[in-house]
Amino acid sequence: MTGFKPYSNFKRNPSGEIAELLDGSHFKGKEVVGITLEVKHSVIEKRYLMELKKEYEIIINTGIGPGRNVIGIEKIAVNWQGSTKDEEGSSRDGKIAKDAPDGIFTRLPVEEILHSLRSAKIPSEISFSAGTFLCNKILYCSLYYSTARAGFIHFPLDSESSLDGKYPSMIIDNMIKSVELAIQKTI
Repeated sequence: MTGFKPYSNFKRNPSGEIAELLDGSHFKGKEVVGITLEVKHSVIEKRYLMELKKEYEIIINTGIGPGRNVIGIEKIAVNWQGSTKDEEGSSRDGKIAKDAPDGIFTRLPVEEILHSLRSAKIPSEISFSAGTFLCNKILYCSLYYSTARAGFIHFPLDSESSLDGKYPSMIIDNMIKSVELAIQKTI
């Protein structure tokens, strides 16, 4: 499981906190390896691609989507990255992988995960756009460079980070539960 560290004006990033929290936990006899990544292209291009060589069976990537008001279970990754600057001030614009498919569908059981989340009363939806920043990039890399059952879950901001009411928010307990349910449905 991956999550990201805080970035930009967001002093908290629940995705990284949840990856750390679930690191070492077990689901149906399988251990969760939680990895928190910096919001930098270089980290995805070096550290994350090295992680993929470990041939994990399941990869659930997570991140925040400021402005989202529900959990978004991503259905597809696109082979494109926009010009948004990362925490090093670096940007990319163009294909993530040359001579690769324009899009790759997730290998997570998206519909089953959605049903589980909604049964647990967690606001959620299937999303068809992981954006063109690092959330999409990590999803595309996990699908293109590995054979793992891989996918991505977007979270709204946590309630604490959105106290000014500028963005929709969700309590972190629902985010944790959504990842646990996604793991259980994927194993």
